[in-house]
Amino acid sequence: MVEAFFGFKKPPFSDSPDAKQLFASQAWNQVKARLQFLVDHHGAGLLTGEVGAGKSTAARTFSAGLNPNLYKILYLHWTSGSALDLLRQIALELGLEPAHYRGDLVRQISEAIVHLNRSKKQHPILICDEAQLLRHPALEQLPLLLNFDMDSSHYLTLLLIGEPLLRRTLSLQMHEPLRQRIAVQYHLDGLSREELDAYLAQQLKAAGVGQPLFDDTARQALYQATKGILRKVNKLALTALRLAAARKQQAVNEAILLDATSEALL
Repeated sequence: MVEAFFGFKKPPFSDSPDAKQLFASQAWNQVKARLQFLVDHHGAGLLTGEVGAGKSTAARTFSAGLNPNLYKILYLHWTSGSALDLLRQIALELGLEPAHYRGDLVRQISEAIVHLNRSKKQHPILICDEAQLLRHPALEQLPLLLNFDMDSSHYLTLLLIGEPLLRRTLSLQMHEPLRQRIAVQYHLDGLSREELDAYLAQQLKAAGVGQPLFDDTARQALYQATKGILRKVNKLALTALRLAAARKQQAVNEAILLDATSEALL
């Protein structure tokens, strides 16, 4: 109904945006620059942000643009949090049949990582998403994977992605070895008020509508309700458009936006 009423060629405000249409916010540019530095210099990086801020989207979009002949992406979206499960997931991402014991797993992974670098000239990048769920022993395992050989070569690049809790966890003394290896870090905030206006316009244009569908009061109310957090913005904007279409309103005003905020549970 929304598409037909407003004339959209495709649904706007998707949580899985086309990489070519990713909104170039100031925060995204900062993230991209840090991730590029991390890839160029190897080591470890940390990307945090509130739920729905776009952390996973940023990491997936950036990694998708890397040359697969030069880099192998090992993407872990979720584990049980234990060190053994973490190692098993890494082994599976490397195409290995995971060994039963932890020591054998570490040896398997180490040999595979060295083989990728030396024989295939392919550098592995381990991305641990939702890393705030990892237990302390799992986090303590990661520095060993970054420094398992006798020489000084960096065979593995690590990117930890998580909610703000992850930063507090890494501040503990037990994680000093991992924290010292973090070369780049960034906390991803929501869009600014000015960026929100540009984002709404970009999303509508990408969906085939050139005219603004949110008036000034609606845009201000939308920002106040979401603080620019992208997932919240997408959910609330789409809910508001649906309500406007149901009421035969050609644009979203503050009243519709407030009703949408209640319906979207924001």
